[in-house]
Amino acid sequence: MEAIRGIRFLAASLMTLLGIIYLTLAAFFGPFLETMEIEMALVALVGLVYVAIGIGLFVGKRLFNYLGAVVPLIWASMGIIHYIAVKPDPIEFPFIATEIIVILCCCYLILHKTSS
Repeated sequence: MEAIRGIRFLAASLMTLLGIIYLTLAAFFGPFLETMEIEMALVALVGLVYVAIGIGLFVGKRLFNYLGAVVPLIWASMGIIHYIAVKPDPIEFPFIATEIIVILCCCYLILHKTSS
């Protein structure tokens, strides 16, 4: 049980941290996002969703385990497609790697049916 609690805390912390970083990027680094060809409103929306999912993971509800696996999967897939097809930018790698860690943590939580 202690491992599951640690994995949930790791996933929740990373989701919340990514959400705050995305909100900061959208608020203060608009010209930087424009050079990467990403809309500020989209990044802000993803930041808000990530913070909400992170808080839900801290609470420990099973719905947020599923959201924590699906939402970052969609955003990381879009990041990989953007990297390959549009504009290769190595700045995206840490974000995608962190999202993959969150996806794996949430999949582990789903497969080990914890009570909440």
